[in-house]
Amino acid sequence: MCHISYYKRFNLEKMKIQCQVMFCIFLMLVITACGKNRHPGLPDRELFVQQKVDTLQQESKQEQDVADRETHIVPPGIKLTEIRAVDPANPPVVLDIANRNLNIRKFNLSDYYSHVRYVKIKHPMPATEGNFLFETVISRRFENGSTMSGWANSRFTFMNDTIIAGDNFFGYHSYDNEGNFLHTFKTYDFPKVFDVSQNKISYNESDYRKAMEGSANNSNNNRFRVDNETMASYVYNREDTTSNDFLYTFSLRGDTLCRFVNYNPKYDPDKKRLRISWNPPSRNYLYNRIVTVNQAMNDTVFRMTAPNRIVPAYVVNYGSYKLGIDLAEDFSNKFFPDKWIETDKYVLFTYNRDRDFPNNRTAGLVTFFYSYYDRQSRQFYHFCEGTTIPEQQFLIENSIPDALPFMLSYVDIYENHMTAFYSKKRLEDIIKDKGFASLPPEQQNRLKIIHDELDESEVLIMILF
Repeated sequence: MCHISYYKRFNLEKMKIQCQVMFCIFLMLVITACGKNRHPGLPDRELFVQQKVDTLQQESKQEQDVADRETHIVPPGIKLTEIRAVDPANPPVVLDIANRNLNIRKFNLSDYYSHVRYVKIKHPMPATEGNFLFETVISRRFENGSTMSGWANSRFTFMNDTIIAGDNFFGYHSYDNEGNFLHTFKTYDFPKVFDVSQNKISYNESDYRKAMEGSANNSNNNRFRVDNETMASYVYNREDTTSNDFLYTFSLRGDTLCRFVNYNPKYDPDKKRLRISWNPPSRNYLYNRIVTVNQAMNDTVFRMTAPNRIVPAYVVNYGSYKLGIDLAEDFSNKFFPDKWIETDKYVLFTYNRDRDFPNNRTAGLVTFFYSYYDRQSRQFYHFCEGTTIPEQQFLIENSIPDALPFMLSYVDIYENHMTAFYSKKRLEDIIKDKGFASLPPEQQNRLKIIHDELDESEVLIMILF
């Protein structure tokens, strides 16, 4: 439905988002585990991965017993022993993408939402000096003279009565729920050149690192709140061959409560591998105020129901398409997970075959898949069997009255409301898209009017509820 982009979105802010935002929102989290080489007990893969829901239900008692017999020795000073097992009353949902007999069904937003509201926010800086970032090209210069390009995006996060918007380049700013600017609460001042016409930022990597040194962003961006008395920290690093943990919880006083064991296979630093700089994603969010975590390179999404207990909620079965821990294989037949959005009515999940980077896109080697799990019918669907159109250009129709179509690359969830974000350039891309002509005439006119009225330094937020 859209043209192919020759750029790869490099979401720098997901890795480097400010700790202040994390603490205010209690939203950005990271975590979880289910692996393959559990010591004396059954492997997590046998417990969770290629199991159907009915089988998990029948074997939940056995799995609970295995978890209770776990012989992992709790280090001195750790107060609570980890509990990790299936909840017999709520066995995990298995999303089977190893089976390529896909269940195809359109993703219809009107099945889940009926109303729309708009908020417009304006960046406090002039557009020529700084702005909100949408697929902004970043060019990093290193001390050895080499350069590396990527992509950066601002983040827009909803709190109870505040919207936090911004990035590490032009600061973080707060707005009320009507879009009125409140104040700037974090900036990082380092030399950079912003070419607004090219939507490009150039800077020296050393200057950027100096600006980040000592900031809470460096050391705390993987910490999040579990409850009023407990925090958690995600500590997994795929290349760390010494740590046996991936997550731990601690009290607000700093006392360590529990450590959760990493069951991912160990990374082999001596293994011959392809040169790859891809950083495996980990997911973290609150669902119904419960910490929900997914460890990088792991198939299971967990709920943290207590400071020392995680329960599997979802298992993605990759089968032979699963990436090896060393990332040393041929990626042409491997799946890379991407977006994961959970609401009380559905889970939206996107992934791609082969590594998604500019040269592969240009060659047409990357295939994107768009899927969702409907919680009411308990069915897993794909609304795209596979396309070369990435989520930055994949147009989602929206039949809700007075609403706009959108691309998936800038969509988020806040208390089961879907939020979509539009810059002037993004609206222009939708209008130029080949799918624009098939939209209802009133929606086409609405898009054109909004585009003409939106300033270069403004962002329009559509809220579906």
